[in-house]
Parts: sequence; C-alpha cells; structure tokens
Amino acid sequence: MKHFVDPPSGTQLLVFAKGEELMAGLASFARDQALAGAWVDIVGGAAAVTLGFFDPSAREYRWRRFEEPLEITGLHGNLSWVDGRPTWHVHGTFSRSDYSVLGGHVKECLIGLTGEVFLTSRGDRLTRVHDDETGLKLLSRP
Repeated sequence: MKHFVDPPSGTQLLVFAKGEELMAGLASFARDQALAGAWVDIVGGAAAVTLGFFDPSAREYRWRRFEEPLEITGLHGNLSWVDGRPTWHVHGTFSRSDYSVLGGHVKECLIGLTGEVFLTSRGDRLTRVHDDETGLKLLSRP
C-alpha cells in the first residue's frame, strides 16, 4: 500500500495494489497511525469480496463471498474502536461484468487491480457500544 498526505488539509490517500486485502490493510493502517477516528471513500477493483446483510429478526449478519472481477463503484465507512481494536464499518457497491450490482456490509475485499482510498481523519476518538434494541454495536463517543 502506498500512502500520500495532502499537508494543507491533512487528508490522506492510500493506494492498495492488486492482491492486497483492503479491510485488513485499513485496520493495520489505523493501528500504525494511531488514528482516533476516520471516514473513507473508496473506488477501484476487487477480485473477491465478502458481503453481509444484517438480519434484524435473527440479529446476525448473513455473509456471502463473491469471487469474480468486480468494479468497486463506491465504498463508504468510518473507523471506530471496539475493545481496543480498530473497527472499520464499511458498506459498498460492486458492479459485475453484466452491469448488475452487489452491495452490503464489507467484511473482506481482495483488491483486483487497485483500491484508491480517500481518508479523512477525525481528531476525536469514536467507539461502538452494544445496543440492546438492535443487537448491534452502534457508533458512540467515549
């Protein structure tokens, strides 16, 4: 992964190469840079992706893996900390060669050609706290 910083604004650009795992790379970057919180927008291409859909009645994610060339048409998300670990909450859409679209909560994303990440750091630390009503860990501040 390559890393560039725009000094006046403090925004960062991460460029992931073919074969790199996006979500694991983002977690490592957050740890290494000691990011308190952040927002990301991502475009590029994927070779494989694991997507989830949260089933409210079962209170769990249903995961499905897709292994095919995909365009990353847009991934958006945020960084928070859970139990001392960086946790990225990223949703996204991916287009197939027939122009149909897949989408959901991104658990894993193997970069196919490139992954271009526009990252905006936040100064305040974001966390997630378990919510009894939804069964999810919702965004919070300590």
